[in-house]
Amino acid sequence: MGVDREHDDARDAAARVPTSVVSQAPFRAVGFNVSSIGFAVSRRFHDTLAPLQLEPREFALLRAIGAAEGLSQQAAAERLQIPPSRMVAFVDALEARALVERRPHPRDRRARSLHLTPAGREMLERAFALAAELERHLCAQLSTAEREQLLDLLQRVGWQLGLAPGTHAAHAHPALAHE
Repeated sequence: MGVDREHDDARDAAARVPTSVVSQAPFRAVGFNVSSIGFAVSRRFHDTLAPLQLEPREFALLRAIGAAEGLSQQAAAERLQIPPSRMVAFVDALEARALVERRPHPRDRRARSLHLTPAGREMLERAFALAAELERHLCAQLSTAEREQLLDLLQRVGWQLGLAPGTHAAHAHPALAHE
């Protein structure tokens, strides 16, 4: 059965559901569930990082810098799909906390490379430990194979929306570009 045929069948089935059933049954739609679960996970992740006084977006930047020490600020912004104007503010905030430092780029005098400080490395380790614990909690009811399958399926939904793997859609959203 083709994808288009499956899509038509799902739409037809949804149209045949009586209104009385729709109002009584739990709402089962991918978009609704992903949105609802995404909101709940986002709040939990925010709360998980709160004791470190670290925002999720700051964690993402620390993680990117830690994975590619010496990355230029522009390259980090591109990798994370963060507009340059927002990236400057993120790096400024982490630099003010002595977690990140800008250094002259070895091959481009106009660019600055990003490096974790010792405090930044320690913060990243602590944040990773908290994030791993949250991941274990979220996936406690899933086998390893089910977790991998879920990740694969969610990635396919992300591709359908034009999302690059490993990036967060909120960073590139035009409405959030001036935050």
